[in-house]
Amino acid sequence: MPGYFFNYRINGVLEKDPEGSELPSDEVALEEAQIAARELLAAKVRVGDLVDGDEFEITTGDGTVVHTLPLRSVLKLDEHG
Repeated sequence: MPGYFFNYRINGVLEKDPEGSELPSDEVALEEAQIAARELLAAKVRVGDLVDGDEFEITTGDGTVVHTLPLRSVLKLDEHG
């Protein structure tokens, strides 16, 4: 299985995921990032932190970016979102 790294950009600074995860596909990696983004977003909202600009950068073991996921993209504001 390919290795994926879930780097986290906060306040413009990229924090690299030192361990990564073995996952079967880019799609599963994106699903995992969405779950983590919801958890982080909920924690930030609870304490009143700003989340604008925070995002996950999902990369493969060779550093190729396969997806960038802004935290705010997982927030549903209506039934269509």
